[in-house]
Amino acid sequence: MIWYVYPIWHRVSFSLISEKHIEQLKKYFRLYTIDERAIPNIYPVTRPLIILHPYFYNMSRIGDKIEHFLSKVKGIIGVDVADSNSISNLAVSMTHYAEAMIVPSEWSKKSYINSGCKTPVYVVPHGLDKTWYDKTSNVQFFDNIAKYKKDKKKKLLLYFCWHSEYRKGLDLVLKVYERLIRERKDVFLVAKFMTQNGYPHMIIRRLGGIIVSGWLTEEQKMELYDLSDIYLLFSRGGAFEHNGLEAIARNCLVVAAKGGAWQEYLPDFSLVDSRPTKWVLKDNPIHNGGGVEVDVDKAIDRIHVLLDNLDDYKQKLRDYVNEKIENVYTWENVGKKLAQIIRRHL
Repeated sequence: MIWYVYPIWHRVSFSLISEKHIEQLKKYFRLYTIDERAIPNIYPVTRPLIILHPYFYNMSRIGDKIEHFLSKVKGIIGVDVADSNSISNLAVSMTHYAEAMIVPSEWSKKSYINSGCKTPVYVVPHGLDKTWYDKTSNVQFFDNIAKYKKDKKKKLLLYFCWHSEYRKGLDLVLKVYERLIRERKDVFLVAKFMTQNGYPHMIIRRLGGIIVSGWLTEEQKMELYDLSDIYLLFSRGGAFEHNGLEAIARNCLVVAAKGGAWQEYLPDFSLVDSRPTKWVLKDNPIHNGGGVEVDVDKAIDRIHVLLDNLDDYKQKLRDYVNEKIENVYTWENVGKKLAQIIRRHL
């Protein structure tokens, strides 16, 4: 018996990835889903194999009961991330209770191993539904943005910030956008936040940008990428950064810093010089390492080149995705890899 424990009622990015994992794993196993909030009060009698996603947060909640909990289960497979280039001693000690850890990138695996993790660490990248690679979308949700772009003959920069503004490089996005609109008049920024108002929202609007807020459906996200010309992936850290994969799948160019986990799937012309940062999530008890910070000047230079040669680079990106991405980064492939790992530990 397998239990997949994840945030069901408190929807976060972990929820979205978990649901895709579950959808695929049900093809191979009888799987039961449990909300993470129930974990501290559950004492199984059927000795299930537990897939715990995210791992560190939930393990910290059952720390004082862990020995008793482990006696009631077949084992725990942890699914989590490395948002920085190292994890803390506390995090490493938690991995000792797992049969295996699953992370979404080689960058994350390196972070775990270099930090002293002795538990087996498997890499299972994120994926996309096949419709992301081939579905044609029509403007139906963001017609105001489409009309503005067409009427003003502008090019669209896109940026997502669900949380963790510093880690997601919001300050870098604002610096680049403010300088870019002084150098050329044919660009504007669409920034996706969870909330409609805030200090950065005010700055973006003042600079002629547009705010999109709240949860978006898959179709709405696709449409935003399709309307966009460049996605600004200015994260300082992160174990994968799914938005970058979504963007290139929809033939939206990406600009990102060299040295991050996203380098594993982005083409070379998306990557610009960076410098190391001492921290990604300040005073975080789990992700206590550093990351990379995009060089603002180099990022602006690259954006100019891409925008001035948009058709050529979009064709290069289309060829790159067809050759190296669309048959690799799918949820079906993710499911096969997860199933292989689980079978080893059943």
